[in-house]
Amino acid sequence: MTRVGEAPVPYDPAALPVVLDSVILIDYLNGIPHAKAELARHRAPVISIITRMEVLVGCADASEVSVVEGFLAGFTTIPLEGAIAAEAVRLRRDRRLRLPDAVIYATARCRSAVLVTRNERDFPTAWPDVRIPYRI
Repeated sequence: MTRVGEAPVPYDPAALPVVLDSVILIDYLNGIPHAKAELARHRAPVISIITRMEVLVGCADASEVSVVEGFLAGFTTIPLEGAIAAEAVRLRRDRRLRLPDAVIYATARCRSAVLVTRNERDFPTAWPDVRIPYRI
């Protein structure tokens, strides 16, 4: 709260908690400049265990797995806990999300974070806790 005579605290979107969706990380690894810029915007983004798995599944061989695991080590990976699982089930039922997407979104919701994704098909821009930073 700002008191009379004090300067207001500036709005800093980089300070907002965010959960990164798989597609943002995959875009980064594929050299998409928009993804690089998006990652640079956030101080401490986290990822769901599902995001970690989805990114690693795309690796071609053991050497690529090693490089990608090094990249993913820069993010805190949130495990699938009871509250996240329960929220994912609710989202699956209520919003008809596929289970992996429901777990990723539930991870963001349980952390009071914004989900950063490029997946507009499953995560409409009208949802207030979803950010679509760019389109390809």
